[in-house]
Amino acid sequence: MISRLVRVFSRFTLIGVLLVAFAQAGAAQAVPQASIDKLVSMLKANNYPYVTTSSPSVFVIQFTGNHMKDIKVVLALGGDEDSDMVIFVTVVEKRRMPVTAEFRGHLLEQNHALNQVKIGFDADGDLSVRTDSSLRLCDARGLYNIVNQVKNASDEIYGQVESQLLPETKLQSEPF
Repeated sequence: MISRLVRVFSRFTLIGVLLVAFAQAGAAQAVPQASIDKLVSMLKANNYPYVTTSSPSVFVIQFTGNHMKDIKVVLALGGDEDSDMVIFVTVVEKRRMPVTAEFRGHLLEQNHALNQVKIGFDADGDLSVRTDSSLRLCDARGLYNIVNQVKNASDEIYGQVESQLLPETKLQSEPF
């Protein structure tokens, strides 16, 4: 009888803990307005022609590279206390990349060779170059250096892999 009560109590406790965890995970943290204002101030100080997105904490700066004709540097702020910044460029969409060991091996080598950036695949499987930085510790000059590092590394990587990419097609149909 007592062991049955313990099992029932344990189950209810586990269910309660899981519900609280899911509720906390589902609640998105809002980015403080002061953090957004600081990033906008630094973007303006560097004379970046940025555009805002549907999210008030995500900005895009467009550049023209030597290899990539349209480099879109995305700056996104997180909602934690430190207001972490993620700055990235999607270099190549997944559908255009060859699935070969040589291609991926080259990317791994470049991930080691290039400083201050990570080369990898995002959640969609697209090739991206990114860096994570602290807004709290960043100033306008630091942001300038970070944006240039991500932009230049993206352009360089694209130039290295461009000849291996699959051709773009007008209509992309996904198998069901």
